[in-house]
Amino acid sequence: MPLIAFLGCDGAGKSAVIEGLAQILSEEGRVVCRGHWRPRPLQADACEEAIAAAADPHGRTPRGMLGSVAKLGWIWGNWWLAWMLGLRKRSRSAFVLYDRYHADMLIDARRYRYGGPLWLARLASSTMPQPDRVIYLDAPVEVLLSRKQEVEAEALELSRARYLSFCEGNGMARVVDASRPLAEVIDAVRTKIDE
Repeated sequence: MPLIAFLGCDGAGKSAVIEGLAQILSEEGRVVCRGHWRPRPLQADACEEAIAAAADPHGRTPRGMLGSVAKLGWIWGNWWLAWMLGLRKRSRSAFVLYDRYHADMLIDARRYRYGGPLWLARLASSTMPQPDRVIYLDAPVEVLLSRKQEVEAEALELSRARYLSFCEGNGMARVVDASRPLAEVIDAVRTKIDE
């Protein structure tokens, strides 16, 4: 059973796809756990509740260098502690579905208020526990904006290009066209998980 991370711009439908996939997997008799961006170490052996997404992801000022590096270290430790305390075991007995994960900081540092060097964020992400599969939900900017208007078109274009570049260099990543009807997207995701 895998640890699956979902990536996508705001408006791609990550929450709806995760919800629909979780329902299908549950109906198949599979155990499903969910998380958002980072695990909570003291609850890593149990299924986590999904955490609500940020209402204004780009509205807050980035942290300074020291604050960003400290936060990055905290996230790194958080992932490893959760992994050792049960997330690894849980991902072997259940489908663990994450709405974003640590590599998302490499795509959209502003969302996470990261103001440190990107090379350090890349190094930290590469040394944290990795998902078994990354699903990137892709859609044109006009589709994204028709669903959500929390991020400006220019920022969405940039993020979309970065996500696609990230997926090209990641053998575990699969791109799914999220502009289609939700049921079709969920079916495509279910197929990509088993590839």
